[in-house]
Amino acid sequence: AEVAEVAEVAEVAEVAEVDVDVDVDIDFESEIEAAAIGFAERDEVVTPLIVSSAKKLKRALADEQNDVLDALRRGEPVHELDEMIPTASEHVARYTAAIADDIESAVQLGGATSRTGATQLRKGLVTESVSVANDAVEQWLVVPLRDRLARCVAEGAGDNAVVTKKVRSVYREWKTQHIDESLDDVLRRAHGRGVLAGFAPDTPITWEADPRFPACPDCEDNVLAGAITAGDEFPTGDLFAPAHQGCRCLLVAADR
Repeated sequence: AEVAEVAEVAEVAEVAEVDVDVDVDIDFESEIEAAAIGFAERDEVVTPLIVSSAKKLKRALADEQNDVLDALRRGEPVHELDEMIPTASEHVARYTAAIADDIESAVQLGGATSRTGATQLRKGLVTESVSVANDAVEQWLVVPLRDRLARCVAEGAGDNAVVTKKVRSVYREWKTQHIDESLDDVLRRAHGRGVLAGFAPDTPITWEADPRFPACPDCEDNVLAGAITAGDEFPTGDLFAPAHQGCRCLLVAADR
């Protein structure tokens, strides 16, 4: 009888343990699914803006390429980058102006996910957020392009035919690959800065990594930091997500 009683107790314990494990798995899966929804919603609103801005920027790039090729056909040997393209500040302004509407839309859509009360972000917050996105355009699109074009000029050593061949290759790469990849990051960054702008002061927020993609060690540190006050720095020194090229993280209210 004692042996039977012990066996019965063990059986009950085993069943209870299985039940607990199943509940934990279900809760964990539910949390992942809930988190993925927020990222999917961001993709849904940002993707059309990425497509739109890519078309606009490729048109601007095509016009720029034509100007560069015209400069190389004039006959005078080109030895300096500024003989082909505008100054760095003018170059950035040309690109940011081409996609200004899409960047502002991304900011406003980001703010719509986090703000309460006001129908739109205040103008000052929009301006700050747009400036952050424009800085990304400069660092991720314009600076690398200017560096590559400068290398073409240096390697051509005054032979415009050589420079022309190299320049065509660079612009082809930017139009077929680099613009699309970089604008993904730029528009997500604009959206993410808008999310931060939408939070009321003193709102507890957390850093979330997109469960559909691997997170870098820095972003994992930010996730582990838990809730902080909106506007404060996360462990990496970042105020908002995404933090860098390729980052897909997002800020959310801690009590979501």
